Amino acid sequence: MNNRRRLLSYAVASGFALLLVACEPPASETPPAQPPDNPTTPTPIQAPTSFAEPVEEIRPAVVNIYTRTRAPATRPRPFSPGDQVPRERVEQSLGSGFIFDASGLVLTNDHVVGEATEIAVRLLDERIFSAEVVGRDPQTDVAVLQLQEVQEELPAVKFGDSDALRVGDWILAMGNPLGLTSTVTAGIVSASGRQVLPPGGARLRYQDFIQTDASINPGSSGGPMVSTSGEVIGIITAVSPAGQGLGFAIPINMVREILTTLIEEGRVERSWMGIYIGEISPVLRQELDLDVGGALVTRVVEDGPADDAGVVRGDIIVEIDGEEVTDSSRLSWIAANLGVGAEVEVVVLRAGQRLELPLVMGALPD
Repeated sequence: MNNRRRLLSYAVASGFALLLVACEPPASETPPAQPPDNPTTPTPIQAPTSFAEPVEEIRPAVVNIYTRTRAPATRPRPFSPGDQVPRERVEQSLGSGFIFDASGLVLTNDHVVGEATEIAVRLLDERIFSAEVVGRDPQTDVAVLQLQEVQEELPAVKFGDSDALRVGDWILAMGNPLGLTSTVTAGIVSASGRQVLPPGGARLRYQDFIQTDASINPGSSGGPMVSTSGEVIGIITAVSPAGQGLGFAIPINMVREILTTLIEEGRVERSWMGIYIGEISPVLRQELDLDVGGALVTRVVEDGPADDAGVVRGDIIVEIDGEEVTDSSRLSWIAANLGVGAEVEVVVLRAGQRLELPLVMGALPD
């Protein structure tokens, strides 16, 4: 099968000048008709002529991350030739990250640091720090590092609002692809709410990615996705090897919800409702005349929190703990972060009726 690649090119307009010359008509002539209030010709939209200001603001806080992982060596087959069997092998990798607190706290991807036994972080000014993992969450692919022996305040980024992003907005991707320190690329938000299979495979349970066509390569993982106002709105996480212009980032608002727990506890203990859920098909939505989002309960775990609360198969959950449920992914994320033992109210639609059910969140089984 032949692979088809589409090359996207952007024409950046540096500016348009429009010269209008008005001539006073002779007194004997009828003045020309005025243009309509709503002209059909759209006003040209000018792209930014430079991203230098946000880049200068963020670059000092973007870091290179070098890791070493010591693992047991694979033994050769019995009676195979060889002198000695090595006791361990050392794997090296590199990635990106960014300082979000002046004390030396760094955000990156979990798959960048993984099970690393040694971590070194290099800043733009060439200073090198050793680092230790403060917290990891493989299910969102987020990790927090602490730089060691920091003697002074370090440059740190500001967080933006990833929920305010619109498809078509300009963004910047910053990191160290292929070891090329402090590389900056630009693109647009291609889509939001993507669910793909990034590094980490089945471990990564919660997916709500920002898609971009900014150039992303190995080594970029963990770097910041930046708005044109110089605020971090995502963590670069994955790129599709099957096509061009298909990069993905974790929304920073998603990271914010677990960041304090990661720093204080080192991990995220997730809560659980005890249900299986699915999306509502367009046919079912039409039959029920639904004008809201919601998630369909496809199975209730016996003696689980939802079972105790009276949730049944076929219920449509539209609200939990005062937050609207737009779809099944949103419900999974909200429920996971409510906290074990939290007492919440679940709003369901059942046979045309709206029911409010009290529920105590359980612990997500391993």
